[in-house]
Amino acid sequence: MSMHEDCKEVPASLSCSGRNNDCETAFNKCRNQNSSRQNCRHLLTPIKGLFLAATAGLLVSGCAVVPGMFASYERQPEVLQTEQEPAQMDYTLLQVTPLLVRRLVEQADADSVAIQGTLPEPKVASYPYRLGPQDTLRIFVWGHPDLTPATSSVSANNIASTPAGRTIDSSGNIYFPMVGNIRAAGLTVSEFRDRLSRALSQYIADPQVEVDVAGFRSQRVFLAGEVKSPGALEITDQPLRITDAIAQAGGATNNADLYDVKLTRGDESVRLNLDGLYYDGDMDVNVLLHAGDVLSVPDRLQRKIFMLGEVGNSVGANQARSYVMRRGRMSLTEVLADAGGVSPFSAAASEIYVLRADPDASSPTEGARKPVVFKLSSREPQMLVLADQFPILPRDVIFVNPTGPTVIGRFIGQFFPILSATNTANNISPF
Repeated sequence: MSMHEDCKEVPASLSCSGRNNDCETAFNKCRNQNSSRQNCRHLLTPIKGLFLAATAGLLVSGCAVVPGMFASYERQPEVLQTEQEPAQMDYTLLQVTPLLVRRLVEQADADSVAIQGTLPEPKVASYPYRLGPQDTLRIFVWGHPDLTPATSSVSANNIASTPAGRTIDSSGNIYFPMVGNIRAAGLTVSEFRDRLSRALSQYIADPQVEVDVAGFRSQRVFLAGEVKSPGALEITDQPLRITDAIAQAGGATNNADLYDVKLTRGDESVRLNLDGLYYDGDMDVNVLLHAGDVLSVPDRLQRKIFMLGEVGNSVGANQARSYVMRRGRMSLTEVLADAGGVSPFSAAASEIYVLRADPDASSPTEGARKPVVFKLSSREPQMLVLADQFPILPRDVIFVNPTGPTVIGRFIGQFFPILSATNTANNISPF
């Protein structure tokens, strides 16, 4: 009988030949202990397997144990598409080059000129106020006090009170003694005075008539949106332009988007860039307002740009964010710098993209707008000078791709929990 190799505790001086009771006792004790260890190892193997299976099950069916809501729909979604509008959106990919940047800048300038060309009556030499229903007139016939309202009385503070006037009715006429109803709506004050004088000349020799407007109530414009006092403004005998209307409304708020002010006249609408009016003195957009015009000043929060991908330092990289554009034009280099720059640790400098809805595509009411994707390769630093000339527009999406090793590293990082669980299972031992 040979001694078991794991029985190190059996003294080497003891010989197991013959009938040595001490040797057999020590050897049997060692063999029993070694048998217990082997049995425990056999029992531990299925325990490790169950532990790994349970870990994998938790990872696969994590939605069943992780708290919070989780959307899981068995049915396939319905896809709405036509031959003209397929479900897979098409796009145009353009490399950012000096020629492309120059054309984009020229297009932005041309769009501004085209908008100004559609403005309704940007310049008016004279402004004759025309009377309308609900306007109140003061009419004086000199030498005939019976036809003239009571003269202004003087109060204790020496302030003359305004005498009562005559109001133009809804049909556009005004009643005056002796001549009866006479048409006033649609006429200027001087035209109405001449008409009334001719009517009175049948009863009075050479009547001297004076007419002025006591109350302007027939014509209004409406201001809505980001002005301090939105509402209706009366049009008077003084020309009311956009700057006058906004001033009477208390001015624009801090959230006003002056780049995209909307003027609606009847069934037509135009968009005005009032930033050029207030800060560059472009008076061509200071439109004379007409009765019924609606001026809407939108919220500047609509002028957002979106940053996605590998932008920022090592802590803030790969965090989606949005910014409200400042006043004036912004370039691609400027918005990247404001966001912390392209990440030097994970960004592919040759794959910077600007996604933009194509303004020449169909309108949102007719279908999805075909996007244009601009690709900038900024691996060489001088390309940032070109990017500084690239104009950024509201609602643009800037995306910076990660490098290949970054993608691989993130993919491998997803398996670290499984590897850690496996290592923990291998280290489990009851002894």
